[in-house]
Amino acid sequence: MKIELIGKGIGISDDIRSFTEHGLSKLERHLKEMGEGEVEAVVTFTVEKHRERHRVDIDLYLKTPGGGALHAWEESNDTFMSLEFTLDDIDKQLNRLKERRIEIRKDIAREKAKRRNEEPPVRETGLVSEEKLSIEKPLTAEEALMSLQDEDRFFLVFSNKDTGDLNVIYRKKSGKYGLITP
Repeated sequence: MKIELIGKGIGISDDIRSFTEHGLSKLERHLKEMGEGEVEAVVTFTVEKHRERHRVDIDLYLKTPGGGALHAWEESNDTFMSLEFTLDDIDKQLNRLKERRIEIRKDIAREKAKRRNEEPPVRETGLVSEEKLSIEKPLTAEEALMSLQDEDRFFLVFSNKDTGDLNVIYRKKSGKYGLITP
């Protein structure tokens, strides 16, 4: 996870830096599926002297297929308290995201089991096996990635729900995944 700390009206001390890094490292349990450089955290500390308010904003950018961004902020009289509450909020958002992904995987597994019962015939001619391409339901890139991870395949051809085009998602030798779009 790449971490960037920004101070507005406050200097970033070693205590703040270590507390932030420790708090964000606790969130990595939710981010096991993502690679090292695929998550970027931007933490902004703002202090308003006239109101004596300490605000902490955390933006978590997920650079994966179907990723996105999570945002949380908190304001209080203490920087560390604001940071703690903000980290708790990001943790809750990551839990909800993980539950949604699990539910999507279950839906894909149900669809896959249903498709297995209706498998198209395979025609073999010499070295090549010809299979009918069955694309029943359009998927997002994230759903296709989860389907590929659940199945023991090297690639998956799918109709992209967002664009309507045929796309291919595949496993690389490095363990990461690639997406081919027209």
